[in-house]
Amino acid sequence: MNSFIKGLELNKGFYLDIVKPLLDKKYPDLIYSAALMGYGSDVLGYDTEVSMDHNWGPRLQLFLDNYDIYNELNEYLCYELPFQYKNFSTNYSEINYHGILFMEHTEKHPVNHLIKISTFEDFLKWYSINKITKFTYHDWLSFSDQKLLEVTSGLVFYDGLNKINNTREELKFYPPDICKLRMAVLWGYIWNKKRFIKRSMEINDFIGLKINVDLIVKHIIKILFYTEEKYIPYSKWLGHAFKELIIYNEVNEILINLLKENIIGRIDEYLTILIEKVIGINNKNNKLPYLDITKFNLDRPHKEMSLEHFTEGIMNSIEDKEVKNMDFKKYGYDILIDM
Repeated sequence: MNSFIKGLELNKGFYLDIVKPLLDKKYPDLIYSAALMGYGSDVLGYDTEVSMDHNWGPRLQLFLDNYDIYNELNEYLCYELPFQYKNFSTNYSEINYHGILFMEHTEKHPVNHLIKISTFEDFLKWYSINKITKFTYHDWLSFSDQKLLEVTSGLVFYDGLNKINNTREELKFYPPDICKLRMAVLWGYIWNKKRFIKRSMEINDFIGLKINVDLIVKHIIKILFYTEEKYIPYSKWLGHAFKELIIYNEVNEILINLLKENIIGRIDEYLTILIEKVIGINNKNNKLPYLDITKFNLDRPHKEMSLEHFTEGIMNSIEDKEVKNMDFKKYGYDILIDM
């Protein structure tokens, strides 16, 4: 097996050492941009040796203003690319029935390369983003975390079109009101599930208790991403990316204790400690509305945190009327499905 190289490092070199010289040679006046963005653990910087088995290797995107020279450029690369770069094949298999492909050694041209040629606009459309600037609240309401993460991650090697970096900067995170809306939905979900915790304790339902605690923890972690203005990756990378948050060390021990605990009474104690901690983190952030943690429901055998006012308080802090007056329940459901 070849010595592993992080995909971003490999493909920055692939562009500078191979692709750029080829373009300079035949198309010295071509206006284009080159990047490694979109799908893949390598784009996020999470790739390991295991990642090399599919959709990984010398690859990148070339963005043009139009498709006038698409066929010519693609054929040029097919016949001029070397068979390998740093001992990794530049030739790939056809896409199989699982929708994946992999490096496949060859010693003859044409090379079935993985340099995707398109316009930047068409690349964005694949992610349901239909413009490159001036995004409205309506636009933001239609975007998902994972798609935005893929568009804004990776590296732009060269931006001759002078649009890719600008769009990525504009999409780097949700506007404040959209972020608040998504946090309100998450707190609403947590409150709904938190109410089941005491009931599970009362009837000694350990399995139900653990299931709901795990769901609450998952959504608390998502809230912590938003407090640091980070998009939430899908579940495969959620825990790994969570470790990169500044706040991780403050909550890690509490989370581990909560997830490992098997004594019913202590599970709820750790959960309460975690929620109080997260609220404290929220209240130190002057970009977010203050959340009152002094309200408790005392009419049941166990002291229970009252979280229902969090969603209302966050929604009241939203300034844009379109966002504030939207169909919260419907949109809230869509957000949770997306996550």
